[in-house]
Amino acid sequence: MSQHRPLVAADIMTKNVVTKGPNDDLTRIAEEMQRHKIGSVVIVENRKPVGILTERDFVRIVERLGALLEKSLAKYHMTTPVLSVHSDTPLAEVVKLMDEKHIRHLIVLEKNGEVGGVISSRDLMKVKEHVTAV
Repeated sequence: MSQHRPLVAADIMTKNVVTKGPNDDLTRIAEEMQRHKIGSVVIVENRKPVGILTERDFVRIVERLGALLEKSLAKYHMTTPVLSVHSDTPLAEVVKLMDEKHIRHLIVLEKNGEVGGVISSRDLMKVKEHVTAV
């Protein structure tokens, strides 16, 4: 019987994270999400996460579009405070946090506090499929 270490956040996170600033235009952010086929963009200031914009946020924005025409910057619509874990956080804790907070995207931080990746509910499903197949 081989010894396997428990999975941690860094094992399943998506590493190539698209980031934008709080003053970036929502249309450009939506274009980036479409071009990269992703469900979230991390909003950063000084290379540190300050918010996240997800597909759910854009649904909410469209719903309120009439009142928002003059407020098309990320900072008016991003989700804050930022929920995050460190890259060495055990996967069980990641799953628990995402479940308790009802979120589909979780930012993974490196030791210096910068964005190292993002874990989505899709990433969790891939792990579940892999574990089930073994």
